Amino acid sequence: MKKRFVFIMFFSLFFVSTPGVNAQTIVPSQITSVTLFTGQALVKREAFVAVDKGLNELFLEMEAFHVDKDSVTAKVYGSGDIFSVQLRDIPVKESPQENIKVLEQKIDQLKKSKKILSNQKILLGKKERFLGSLIDFSESQMPKEIQTHFPKTEDLDKTLLFIGSSFEKIYHKKESLDASIEEVDKKIKWLEKELATLRVPAKKVRKVIEILFNAKHAHKVRIEADYLTKNAYWKPLYNVSVPSTLSEIDLTMFSKIRQKTGEDWKHVALSISNVIPLSGVHLPSLSSWLIDVPRPRAKIMRKPSRVMLGTAAPETEAFDKEADLEEPMEEAAFAVAKKSELPLSFEYKMPQSLDIESRDKETILPLFMKKLKGDFYYYAIPKQSALTFLVCKAKADKELLSGPLNLYFGGRYIGKTFLDEKKAGEEFYLSLGADRDIMVKKEKLKDNIKETFFKKIERATVIREFAYKITVENLKSRAVLLKVLDNIPVSRTDRIVVKDVHITPEPAQKNYQDREGVMVWEHHLNPEEKQEINIAFVVTYPKDVLPIGLFP
Repeated sequence: MKKRFVFIMFFSLFFVSTPGVNAQTIVPSQITSVTLFTGQALVKREAFVAVDKGLNELFLEMEAFHVDKDSVTAKVYGSGDIFSVQLRDIPVKESPQENIKVLEQKIDQLKKSKKILSNQKILLGKKERFLGSLIDFSESQMPKEIQTHFPKTEDLDKTLLFIGSSFEKIYHKKESLDASIEEVDKKIKWLEKELATLRVPAKKVRKVIEILFNAKHAHKVRIEADYLTKNAYWKPLYNVSVPSTLSEIDLTMFSKIRQKTGEDWKHVALSISNVIPLSGVHLPSLSSWLIDVPRPRAKIMRKPSRVMLGTAAPETEAFDKEADLEEPMEEAAFAVAKKSELPLSFEYKMPQSLDIESRDKETILPLFMKKLKGDFYYYAIPKQSALTFLVCKAKADKELLSGPLNLYFGGRYIGKTFLDEKKAGEEFYLSLGADRDIMVKKEKLKDNIKETFFKKIERATVIREFAYKITVENLKSRAVLLKVLDNIPVSRTDRIVVKDVHITPEPAQKNYQDREGVMVWEHHLNPEEKQEINIAFVVTYPKDVLPIGLFP
């Protein structure tokens, strides 16, 4: 295999240096499709070019900042043979990134606008100073003619009114100019930040895909080239809507896309893949399981991490609520992607061509919608809160990934949570909020210390009796399932003993979720039904010890 590779490289280099090779041709191309992974994108370019008979050296232009050179491939649809395909840098006079040029032009234009506004402000300042000098002159050195011939009252009023209105106009214009200059500064700052994310160290080279194609005759060919580029990713975002009827849940998965590859994706066919990228081609290995005694460890000074602050989202334009509709319309659904199941992943192809610019901006697109079966019940921990919460339990399938989740109940947004990575069939829970129609109350009925022996000999051990009552009540007009959690103390030493535990009714599950002492009861409550839970136990401990955690 290595010999064949060396032969091909030698063969291609031989032809490059041969005088018979046709002139280098810069071939304009366009991106036709993109497959987006979690941290990179597979870009497909297409080009059409006329070739001469013999060996043609074709350069496909590209503007991506970071390309995996080993991922570059190309196909030529024409009569002839491909001798080599590789990524190359060719010298250029200026930076080829068109979007960088556009941003630089916008910044220059805004700076010119700011200069014009600043000049207008300077001119207003001069007018303001001139009016002020008139007032100072009249107060300090009033001309003799004015002193002799004092102006009429109406003329004086007009003069004062003119000066006052002029000052007012100047003030308002300066305020307006200050606001305009501040807005221009914001735009310049935002564009400069975006430009900084797109710029790379200045290199007077252009990346091209070089294709050596030996044509059998002069004709027009079509070229398809693929390559992996970095600085592109997508993350899942979920919307979950629960109807008021509690029948099922509607789950929509979106993809949050951000790409700063250096290339704008214009009118491309976009596919989203949830494949897990390999961090190498080797299988994982298992190290030895070593055990040892504790040893002192050197302290490591860590540098404080930087916190990146996000920018506020731009305001949206107001919607005209008074617009007349000719007839009632149905609610429009999201145009979701077409799913393909691959051996190791799912791939979602968008139903329409898209434009996604290379900039610091997120694009959110829907991938799929599905209905999930939900088990609904109420959940309460009266020791911590008197509120009960409506909970939905559902099972994940193999398409769900970890990501933020927006929750809607009865058509209204109620909050945000996070969906952790789940295996297919694994349960996840959604809290839909507190419900005041399910009443839960916990009371302490007893907290007694037993008397000393015959009231003469003092005990060395304290015997303390506790009793609690939990009351649950359904004020709704329908039956509900309520799960109540509570606990009893668990001793971590033989000096403290918990005994004589009496619980009625018995809990549905003890040591809930492997937490010792935690119990859960399941109550099926009819409308207006009330039930009780009684818990009693005794705790003994030495008189000279105050137990930690016994008195929450």
